[in-house]
Amino acid sequence: MPKKYEIKSPSKCKTCDKSSDCDFLKSKFEKPFDASSIILDCKAFYIVFCELEEMCRIPFGDQEKMKKYNEETEAGKRPFLTPAMLTNGVLAAELALKALSLKETGTFDCIHAIDKLFYALPDAYKYAISEKLKEQTHQNDETLKSNLATIRDFFVDWRYFFEYTSIGYSNFLPEFIHIVCNYAIADIENCTTGVISE
Repeated sequence: MPKKYEIKSPSKCKTCDKSSDCDFLKSKFEKPFDASSIILDCKAFYIVFCELEEMCRIPFGDQEKMKKYNEETEAGKRPFLTPAMLTNGVLAAELALKALSLKETGTFDCIHAIDKLFYALPDAYKYAISEKLKEQTHQNDETLKSNLATIRDFFVDWRYFFEYTSIGYSNFLPEFIHIVCNYAIADIENCTTGVISE
């Protein structure tokens, strides 16, 4: 039997006088979850991110494709897919971090803040992913911390892209998404049970 996860309620839930009757909070405890069920959702959003990432590539170097790309964009036939790509990617990474935390500790924070979810990971996961990020994205401790703070609220920001005139991001973000998702998917799918035992 999977162990039910513990939700660490956001501060607004802790101060809400209606929390004892809140259907949202009650539903969190009625259905048992395990890391493998969360990683399935992670994979779904990650696949969409990867597909959209391919669709967002500008075909530099191929004159014919570049001409078609520009014509479709100017005619309004090609929507701006970057917000959908990043929203799916950051949500996939969020779920990956939550699944890893749940697998080892039986709990995760009910937040979207990527940096807080990352730093709340058990030390072994945090170290392994940090080392991959440093090696593959050319970071050190200081730049990694800075980049994580920068992408902290990207799920919230990019899912409401219409509220902004522009939002920028660096190559760190897509690389972070790939590294975290691939690590979590491999770790949890290679686990013999994928379930936290009582």
